Amino acid sequence: MEDGFVDQYTANTDAGIGTVHSCRYSKQKKPVQNNDFLSCSTSINNGHIKLYGIFSGFNGGDYTAKFVMNRLVYELFQENPISPTLPPLMVCKEFRRRFENTAERYLLSNADALNERLLKMEDHSEAGKNAVSEINQKIRQGTTALVVLIINQDLYVLNCGSGLAIAMNSENPVQLNTNLHDKDNVKENQRIRALGIDPDTVLNPTRAIGDLQRTHLFEETEAFKNAKGPPVISTPDVQYFRIDPAWRHIVLLSDGVVQNLKEVEVENIPTEVSVRLIEDHTLTSTAQALADSFARKHLDAFITMNDDKNCFISNHREEMTVIYVKLPEINAPGDFYETVDSAFSTMESTNATMADPPSRVPYVDAVGFYSGPNFTEMKRLITMLKKRK
Repeated sequence: MEDGFVDQYTANTDAGIGTVHSCRYSKQKKPVQNNDFLSCSTSINNGHIKLYGIFSGFNGGDYTAKFVMNRLVYELFQENPISPTLPPLMVCKEFRRRFENTAERYLLSNADALNERLLKMEDHSEAGKNAVSEINQKIRQGTTALVVLIINQDLYVLNCGSGLAIAMNSENPVQLNTNLHDKDNVKENQRIRALGIDPDTVLNPTRAIGDLQRTHLFEETEAFKNAKGPPVISTPDVQYFRIDPAWRHIVLLSDGVVQNLKEVEVENIPTEVSVRLIEDHTLTSTAQALADSFARKHLDAFITMNDDKNCFISNHREEMTVIYVKLPEINAPGDFYETVDSAFSTMESTNATMADPPSRVPYVDAVGFYSGPNFTEMKRLITMLKKRK
């Protein structure tokens, strides 16, 4: 396995990572946490280039997510590393090419398993069927990827899946990648239909690395047997931006965040993030507060909407990862934030935060307060704090 490449690099000091495990809601409408976490994330630099990435694993394991994260870092930073002096169009081209190399490398790593599967499929005994089943469990694992590179004042977003990168300013948030790869997206829907496939037979995501039963063995599936090509592809979108001086933060949201918010009928996710984002003592606690806020919103919606017989929300909440990046201010003093690579949320309490100047209000999750004098006072204080910024 491709492993250990990420650990060779220094963590970025301008970012924090928050995570929330997936769960199912019990009959008592309490979240029962799933202890398996299928995704991985990173925030590192090689001295000249900063990288922030979320790799959202799916279909039963984190192997693919870890493989892709480490191999992509190798492709970008070690195998003929990208030069910070390259013009933006060349960086976009190299970023895309190296991601596609990563997808090919992952396929090659599964060559032995695919060959063994082919042989075992000719063995119709119970042992042969069990062997094929075990291999299928491995090769169906996949991962999406949302990766941001910052080179000086240039920002690049690579997306293969339905993760979301947002630039935050004091007014309107900017959605950096507009083409999310799921069947609700018009372009993806058209691509799938052009293959002769009914989009309703395709589960999200529609772009990913791995998921070999849908990317390379798709003809074995009844719904895809006459398709002109695979319903799931690993081709990424790469976009370039010059960092706007008005941008104050970059927020990366995993596929799970996007899916959970869509399920509770959030139509404008960037605005939802802007409303809920409040800077805390550390970058990590800021990211964790945002992730916890999304989790509580989903739980509240499950409780309230399922009391209405005309509404239904799944009793399963997807795992979530948030990366919060604080962009430097012009002529700003040194950054006093501290950060760790990730944060663990129990959803029963808030992580302790470190000491900070008294002017900054600590993170307290207030989701669930919708009316009354406390709600009015909370809105007044938040508005006042935002005006100070």
